[in-house]
Amino acid sequence: MAYAEKVYKVKNGKQTKQYTWRVKYKKPDGRYGTESGFPTKNLAEQWGDQQEASMRAGTWIAPEKLNTPFGEWVKIWKTANKKRPRTMSGRAYLLDKLLLPEWEFTPLMEVNNVFAVQAWATRTAKPQGKHDPDTVAQARSLLSTILSGAEDAGYIHANKLYGRRILVGTDHHEEEEEVWAQPDEAYRLYDRLGGVHGLMVVADCFLGPRWGELAGLHRDNCLLKRTDKINGKPFTRHVIRIDPKIGSLHEDPVELDEEGLAAWLKAEEERLEECRAKGWKANRRTPPKNTVQLYLGPPKNKYSAREVDVPEFLVRLLEEHIEAWPHEHPFSTPGGQFWRRGNFTRAHLRPAADGREAIPRKRGFAGRGAWDPIVPGFTMRGARHTHDTWMKDDGVDRALRFLTMGWVPKDIEGTYEHVTPEMRRHRLDRLEARWERGQRVALRGAG
Repeated sequence: MAYAEKVYKVKNGKQTKQYTWRVKYKKPDGRYGTESGFPTKNLAEQWGDQQEASMRAGTWIAPEKLNTPFGEWVKIWKTANKKRPRTMSGRAYLLDKLLLPEWEFTPLMEVNNVFAVQAWATRTAKPQGKHDPDTVAQARSLLSTILSGAEDAGYIHANKLYGRRILVGTDHHEEEEEVWAQPDEAYRLYDRLGGVHGLMVVADCFLGPRWGELAGLHRDNCLLKRTDKINGKPFTRHVIRIDPKIGSLHEDPVELDEEGLAAWLKAEEERLEECRAKGWKANRRTPPKNTVQLYLGPPKNKYSAREVDVPEFLVRLLEEHIEAWPHEHPFSTPGGQFWRRGNFTRAHLRPAADGREAIPRKRGFAGRGAWDPIVPGFTMRGARHTHDTWMKDDGVDRALRFLTMGWVPKDIEGTYEHVTPEMRRHRLDRLEARWERGQRVALRGAG
């Protein structure tokens, strides 16, 4: 049974008449635990009795675990929850910018408080705070995940945030709908950009791969022949294949380790030396915390490893391109390097879709003409939206739409439905018709 004793306060090395109560209770291993700071003997003994009752019920958690600072638990949790570099980098940002500044030294049992988290979210999100409500919502979700880990590890009794709806911010803005293109707009983008840049856009519109699947596509997985039968007659089609192991280009920020930082500093010194040799003024840059790593790996999920049928017009364009293209990846930069999504969008897609101003000719620059907008706000993700919208509009069967887009069939219908050669031919015929119509409309408009 728990019992309490007085603990006298000490001032200037001398015991005073002031005191609090300390309780001693027997732990499961037979040793005694203590807890101090109670104002009365009764409260101390009640607390100790509650601990022993929890032990008998098998629900006891040691106070030192409950009082573990959030920051210390995060270190333990991160070592047990290794994810993809991009996921880990995103979590690091939310922890460094939002969660740790607020909760780093707070005991887990105090962090595990719905009211406290709601108050933090309201204070942190715009317009009261400086962070976007969506970012705060992501941080709150990560906080719940971390507390679930603490529950599983026996540091708290239960994650009180789990399943609780916490409003973030008061700025209820509507998300902008992704911009998609009509066939003539897709053709005009293709015609304006030309070369591999235009082909990338039109391929994304008419095939619908994710950016990484398009940028990471290998020439050996292009235009593979497949033969089916329709009414007893051969039906030959060409496909692109998204490889299950290396079928997608990943663009992940990773934290710089000591070796990576040393390499960055060496490259920075070389850059500064080159600038000095040329007589240019250059400032030393601050070392980044993260660096972007480009690598080939598996696509998003097992359903994303798939084959996508290619319409005949695109077969011809791809054949001509691949025959003249000297690099392994047909949709790489003209120098053969992997594209970064932001670089391609900023340098090529934005001016082509949004339009640009003319720059007059001057010494050292040939000048350029102005471009009128074609489809402002269009992105490569919008090209994927475009393809699914076209398939829906053309009455392509749901089973083939899911297969083409690499989506997970989550319902019973998705489990039992299958793709037939007739479905494939219908989709290819409709895409061919869209290309011809789009080309005709675009050329008529230009004339």
